[in-house]
Amino acid sequence: MVDEEENNFGRVLDEITVFFKQKGPNIQLQDIYESRDLMKQIAEKDQTIRILDRQGDQVLEIRGENESAFYVPFQPVREKTVTLIESEGKQMLIGRSPIRSSQFNGYFEIIQPLSRYEKIMKNLFWMMTITGVLALLISAIIGYFMARSFVRPLNKLSETMRSIERKGFHERVEIVKAHDEISDLSQIFNKMMSEIEKSFQQQQQFVEDASHELRTPIQVLEGHLALLNRWGKKDPTILEESLQVSLEELERVKRLIGELLELSRADREKFDLQTARANPQKVIDKVIRDFKFLHQEHTFLCLDELDYEAMVIIMPRHLEQIMIILLDNAVKYSDKHSNIVIKLVNREEDVMIEVKDEGIGIPEDDLPKVFDRFYRVDKARSREKGGYGLGLAIASKLIQNYNGDILALRNEPSGTILRISLKYAH
Repeated sequence: MVDEEENNFGRVLDEITVFFKQKGPNIQLQDIYESRDLMKQIAEKDQTIRILDRQGDQVLEIRGENESAFYVPFQPVREKTVTLIESEGKQMLIGRSPIRSSQFNGYFEIIQPLSRYEKIMKNLFWMMTITGVLALLISAIIGYFMARSFVRPLNKLSETMRSIERKGFHERVEIVKAHDEISDLSQIFNKMMSEIEKSFQQQQQFVEDASHELRTPIQVLEGHLALLNRWGKKDPTILEESLQVSLEELERVKRLIGELLELSRADREKFDLQTARANPQKVIDKVIRDFKFLHQEHTFLCLDELDYEAMVIIMPRHLEQIMIILLDNAVKYSDKHSNIVIKLVNREEDVMIEVKDEGIGIPEDDLPKVFDRFYRVDKARSREKGGYGLGLAIASKLIQNYNGDILALRNEPSGTILRISLKYAH
């Protein structure tokens, strides 16, 4: 803005300088007076032109419109000059140039206050101030509503947490359909609460089932001990029978506690997937040999369809434990002289192992439940066989810890197929 004012000012100064030069070296004071109107036309309306003699006394003054007189100290010059000064609290441009002739020697001076520039700057200042205040106000309003929109879900999350403390794990946060961090946090929180609720329910169910399973043998023990206390001390037959039953029930309790500890160990144990390696053919061959010896009334068939000797990601002892559980279940729930088929197959990313029996089978609706703790298809038969419904839960947990899969299927016309998948070890 100042540069533009200086350019306009310089143009007027040049035009008046040219005007005096055109008058020639014999310009007289009278000529200057007669050129008053012409100089007024050349000058801008906010400029003042003064003609000074050699001593700095004013000879002629041409004021612009609405311009008042300014005090400007005299300063002789030898050539055209333009300076920026401050006088009476106002900034102004001063242009000076000498006038030399045989009849008159002096100076002409152009004074231009920068009032227009100052007015524009003042307006600009107020405009920027008002704009800034409005921007701050608008930002504050927008910020307030944005803060409310951000804080509202957090308040709901906080309220839900307090509600969970009072009512339980079934409470959930209402999820707003927005792709932002708060929505993601709400979804993660709900998912976490679902997992906690599921874990809590499983734990509660586990305690109830374990208590129920322990109550039966304890009641039997209590009954026989009471019988001994009342009549059995002197009756060898009652004494022998009660002691035998008590030992059997204690053995059942011992097995149950052992399976519970095994399941707890499978939940807690950390597995190193980098070093876990097992040859499924060798492990399964050993388990089948042992079962053939122990259960000679059954026929065990191994269909090894592996194209090559593959290694899978699992510790050999855990694979052996899983196969013992699967074959033990097949034996328990199959009639004597039935076939139990073990099949090994290479697949693109894993090795599939199947155990197929011809037993009582599992109802279609119950197939997803067979890996739940304490699940039994036939509770009476399971108790008779000494099972508590924990074996498949242990096997499932071990397989999951190695990123494998286990699946239960019906074997038509009767029986069950248990299929496990273990990834290759590279």
